[in-house]
Amino acid sequence: MTVLVAYASALGSTRDIAHHIADRLAAGLDGVECRSVEEVESVSAYDAVVVGSAVHNQSWLPAAGQFFARHAPELAKRPVWAFNVGMADALPKPFRKRGAGLQQARLAGALPQDVSLRGHRMFSGVYNADQMSPALRFLFRLAGGRFGDFRDWAAIDAWADDIAAQLAKPASPTSSGNTAT
Repeated sequence: MTVLVAYASALGSTRDIAHHIADRLAAGLDGVECRSVEEVESVSAYDAVVVGSAVHNQSWLPAAGQFFARHAPELAKRPVWAFNVGMADALPKPFRKRGAGLQQARLAGALPQDVSLRGHRMFSGVYNADQMSPALRFLFRLAGGRFGDFRDWAAIDAWADDIAAQLAKPASPTSSGNTAT
């Protein structure tokens, strides 16, 4: 079983999560590789693919969208999972759940329809004060926004373990392989 974990990262948080997922998958599966979406020329050598992107302005990074568009015919032939890394947990408390829901819905609609995902998860990343102007930083804090590392490693581990378990099971002859997690 060869698995590609591909990622588009702007500031490193998504890259770190992708490498963590790859390491977790490699504990139980052989042939796991982790690479930037920009480094991937073909996905045909992989049995399964996990793709992640940072979210900026409620959208995946352009490189992640281009990866899906470029490789859609091959991705449609294998199990694919996707994850995105945003700032939902950094938002002021009254907006966290609503912001996460809106972001998830918008991103799910942006993924290519010809690639069926086995699962699509949203994780929070690292949000540092130096990522915004002083004026915006002041307003963000005033509204109750928070800065810090919001990655939930236990949730990431659980998701990676679920993927590994699905890949370790032989596919049934009637299974389409398109169950959501």
